[in-house]
Amino acid sequence: MVKKRLIAVTTAAVLVLGVIGVWQWAPWSERAALPSCDEVAAMLPDTVPGSWTVTHDESNVGYIRRCEFDLASADQAYMGEVRISIIDGGDATMLQKGVTGSTCFGEEIPLPGAEQYRAARFCSTWINDKVLTTVYAASEQRYTHVLASLTGPDRSEEQTASYTNDTVQRIADFSMALTTTDEGSR
Repeated sequence: MVKKRLIAVTTAAVLVLGVIGVWQWAPWSERAALPSCDEVAAMLPDTVPGSWTVTHDESNVGYIRRCEFDLASADQAYMGEVRISIIDGGDATMLQKGVTGSTCFGEEIPLPGAEQYRAARFCSTWINDKVLTTVYAASEQRYTHVLASLTGPDRSEEQTASYTNDTVQRIADFSMALTTTDEGSR
């Protein structure tokens, strides 16, 4: 008798969790969706002029985007890879921990405009002939992590670092301001 009751309770719990899961991630879910990586690539030239090509899309649900891009600047002086991760919605404290608990490669430098976010970190270093720059930012409802590894073969180290740092800062601000849609890609 106890065994049957345990099986019935377990089955009911699994069914309830399954229904909640289907409702949460189903197309009719009310949670708004972020634009797809292809849609983001089409918008990025307005933020950082150049050629943006999606090389990897690891987005599973509409409120999370993990995109990798190849970037060639508009003047073809800089090129490399950019990764953008965005989580829309969630617990503000957990989003903030995503910033404060993340690894900072290189020197941590002040992020211009950081006061607009609940938490933000800006890190930059040289690895071989590339500048590796990372920005982590979180607001009450969104988290973003932007990482760029760029090179400027015909540019000085200072020019390449300045361009990479400015690029990552602009993309982070873009990511944090990106609007969701009810019809967005899921």
